[in-house]
Amino acid sequence: MECVFCRIAKGEEKARVVYESEKVIAFHTIRPEADVHILVIPKEHYERLDEIEDEQTAYELFKAIREVARMFNLDSFRVVNKNGASVGQTVMHVHIHVLSGNLPNRLLPGSE
Repeated sequence: MECVFCRIAKGEEKARVVYESEKVIAFHTIRPEADVHILVIPKEHYERLDEIEDEQTAYELFKAIREVARMFNLDSFRVVNKNGASVGQTVMHVHIHVLSGNLPNRLLPGSE
């Protein structure tokens, strides 16, 4: 069965898309954890970041992060990637979180 992010990348599942290129797509998460919380994913299915060997895809992921920051006028933001189930990755398709603004206390450093 195809993952939810593959379906979003193919336009088969609804998403609030903010940026798209040939290789990547960025959209609002359905579970925001900050004022701005965008997910950036490659359109091709990769389970882990370290599986991406295509230099253009890697470049476009980081270009999309920059474009999202510009779109939302973010002068500071966090970029988060969980690479594997043992560190909390729940959707096994590479996704990079771009977060800015108010973060819930549980996400702030020292709130453990």
